[in-house]
Amino acid sequence: MKPAPFDYVRAETLDEAVSVLAQEGADARLMAGGQSLMPMLNMRLARPGVIVDIGRVANLDAPLIDADGLRVPAMVRQAELLARLDLHP
Repeated sequence: MKPAPFDYVRAETLDEAVSVLAQEGADARLMAGGQSLMPMLNMRLARPGVIVDIGRVANLDAPLIDADGLRVPAMVRQAELLARLDLHP
């Protein structure tokens, strides 16, 4: 099956992604890697009007560890997180 039609926005900045999400509301979906979203689109389990790709947004691909704790942004890969936390198997 093919997905229902949708608009696609490749955000270059966090502000751009947030702006599109604010404008589109519940009709928008974020795509970070697409591993779970793409099958849902193909099976028509998800039918967003617009997909906002955040794959090129800077500073979303590294975990942040500070006095407040650990923050894991949307584009952090599991291997990167394990390496930063020194949790290799």
